[in-house]
Amino acid sequence: MPRLIALDWGTSSQRAWLLGEGGLVLAVRRRAVGLLGAVGDDPTSRTRHYEAAFDEICGDWLAADPDLPAIACGMVGSSRGWREASYLTVPTDLAIRATDLTAVSHPRGVVHLVPGVRVAPAADGTVPGDVMRGEETQIIGILGLHPPTECPLIIVLPGTHSKWTRVENNEIVSFATSLAGEMYGLTLEHGILSRTATAGVRNDAAFERGLAIGGSVPSRGLLTELFGARALVLDGLLDPASVPDYVSGVIIADEVRHLLPEYSTEGRILLCGNADLCRRYAIALHVHGVGTETVAEEAAAQGLWQVAITAGLVRSAPHTTPVKEIR
Repeated sequence: MPRLIALDWGTSSQRAWLLGEGGLVLAVRRRAVGLLGAVGDDPTSRTRHYEAAFDEICGDWLAADPDLPAIACGMVGSSRGWREASYLTVPTDLAIRATDLTAVSHPRGVVHLVPGVRVAPAADGTVPGDVMRGEETQIIGILGLHPPTECPLIIVLPGTHSKWTRVENNEIVSFATSLAGEMYGLTLEHGILSRTATAGVRNDAAFERGLAIGGSVPSRGLLTELFGARALVLDGLLDPASVPDYVSGVIIADEVRHLLPEYSTEGRILLCGNADLCRRYAIALHVHGVGTETVAEEAAAQGLWQVAITAGLVRSAPHTTPVKEIR
């Protein structure tokens, strides 16, 4: 029997799960409708956009059971989202309560938005702050699926805006954001490399070649190495169909080279996200002698279930069956 509608609604896409007792996934849907699709500054137009997108992906679930609670995390709660939800400031525990949720009314009922997490900037402005929306819920799900440990955990969530997070005693104590995924998209969709690259099958050799260039010490810098892809093509040293994998390697290597020293650990790093993207990060981290563990992408659904339980949206015992995969 369905107990909860759960959505991870990000910058470029949305995933919706119909969850049963214990957080069991009964159905899952994905749409390429994210924050970037809500154009315009008019709040009324944005509200209509989000209402329509919500109804499209899960309206039939609510039509079948109007009393189902609904909860959503991600950029849907940003300043450009459906309604701006609050932020919790690190260090923060991960027990999100009913008072932390933002309730948004819509024609079929109410959807509850999960708060994001922020790092406060330095008082003198010399160090900027940071924010995440959606990843905190994935982390809640990951911790629910991972055996408890007294050691700090480093959780890396690759994506449009990759997050490197340190968790200690079930608290997020610090995190950093990389624009790696967005930089990859912009590089290959706009500008000179969009005219250099062609479509092709995955080329791991080109990816590892990009890793070697992007992670070299001393480095000539990300922007210089990215342009190098065009020079390699012009010299006949790189197939245009291999440019996307080469660029991916350069960008990921640069990110790992800069953030790993700050987020190193004596144990393994947990990766959560798209399977192929996690595989690429695992290869990049292995170059530095760091082992990784990949947690199933459905951790977001389990995190939303845990939040719904803690906040009292669903009266049920949490699901404890592990659904992670280790590679």
